Parts: sequence; C-alpha cells; structure tokens
Amino acid sequence: MSNKLGVAPTKTLCPVCTKEMDGDILLNTRLTEGEAKKVQAMYNQVVSWSKTLCPDCLDMKSKGFILIGAVEAKTEDVTNPYRSGNIWVVKQEVADDLFKPNPAPASGIAFIDVNVAKEMELPDVNLNA
Repeated sequence: MSNKLGVAPTKTLCPVCTKEMDGDILLNTRLTEGEAKKVQAMYNQVVSWSKTLCPDCLDMKSKGFILIGAVEAKTEDVTNPYRSGNIWVVKQEVADDLFKPNPAPASGIAFIDVNVAKEMELPDVNLNA
C-alpha cells in the first residue's frame, strides 16, 4: 500500500534572534506518492522567517525599540543583512533620534550597522562578526 498523504511539521526562524520555532504543518494536497515524499522531506525543516517574534523577543520588544546588529560591509542582500549577533533594546526616544528626520520604523525593530552602534556606545558591539 502506498502512502499518498504526506504531512510534515516545519520550523520558522524568529526574525530578531533567528531562534527556531514551530512553523506550519505542510499537507500534500495533490495526493500522489511523489508529492507525499516531497512534503515528508520537509519534516522539521526551516522553511521561512516567522511572522511573529519568539517569546523572548516579544518580551524585549515590550521594553522598547529593538536594534539588530548588522555588518554592512559583509551584507550581500539588503533584504537579509549579515548579522553580528548583537541585539539591543533602546528607548523609543533613542530610536526616534537615530532615524531623524524620518520616523523610526513602526514595527519597533530595525537593523543597525555595528559601526553606528559603536559610535552610539551601545554595549558589547561585535565588530569582528
């Protein structure tokens, strides 16, 4: 008897800290053995960035504006900056000053180059990422 169902839970990544989280459950809607195998191959694989934050990052966001350290010189794709491993939470006023004359992003989260973070004297800036 052949298996044509094909079901696989997946993982997503927190867009702030990149921690793996439970994602969607994929289902084979074509009901063929080949498609079932493709779906089953995705079992517990990371398939995308999460649309929500992990509990730790949600807690950080409740305390202020999140800045994610990035290394502009190593970034090849501006939609996915090279991360330094740094994450800081600053007061909204600090974020507003940082982005002047434009408003700070409404999401409450932004990437910041590590050199700018160093100039701002943010703690433990990883310049060697």
